Amino acid sequence: MPKWKITYSNSDGNTSVVETQSEQKPEMEQAAALISDQALERVDKSEIPRDHESPMVALLERHGITITGIAEAE
Repeated sequence: MPKWKITYSNSDGNTSVVETQSEQKPEMEQAAALISDQALERVDKSEIPRDHESPMVALLERHGITITGIAEAE
């Protein structure tokens, strides 16, 4: 099964990587869910916006986190 690297940066300019295995390239919302587990120590479920097309992406953006890439790991 292919491995994928999801890179993201925070408001301090630091870049981090999360690796996952998936048959297909993860969608942005899937990537955001994986990142939230690592980047946000405690996620209050009431913080997740319900009126947004990509609620986990919006949650990360509220915390100053931006997904900068999804690429297949070599």
